[in-house]
Amino acid sequence: MVVRRVVHRLIFPMAFVMPLWVLVGRGILLDGIGWSFLGYLVLSPILFVLLLLVGGFIVWRPGVRQAGAVSTADAALLIALWAVLVAAGFVAHPAIIAAGVVLVLAAFWFSLWELVTEGRRRVRAVMDDVDATLAGARASVPPRPQPHDIGEVIVVTSEDVTDAPPERGDARS
Repeated sequence: MVVRRVVHRLIFPMAFVMPLWVLVGRGILLDGIGWSFLGYLVLSPILFVLLLLVGGFIVWRPGVRQAGAVSTADAALLIALWAVLVAAGFVAHPAIIAAGVVLVLAAFWFSLWELVTEGRRRVRAVMDDVDATLAGARASVPPRPQPHDIGEVIVVTSEDVTDAPPERGDARS
């Protein structure tokens, strides 16, 4: 649970740090200024937007907001993605680049799929509650007892409540 909470807190900071690391690590320090730097200059903002979208899809899920932690699958996928992006800042091997592209796309589609699935599950629960209410049996509230007729009721008061004028000896006038 601790790792999942830490990943939850690092989603948006890493969306800023990882593209910057790839740009600085590969584009400036190792490859120098040139055509490869222009490639990294184009790819870094795209990576930034994709990481923001993935983070947004994950944080928008009500279950993640309530728990304050991402799911185990989200945590594993994001940690693997961050590790590959750190490695991409050091080495420009085609396998690392391919793994980074695959993991970014997998994280995007997986987080979108989980957001839609959780939303569908919550809407279905609300609709089941509405259907149960319309059917007469409330799902979340116990039924109220039906009122029953007890017959005629006579109310006795200690004062006269009619509109008759007060008598002469009455002290209320």
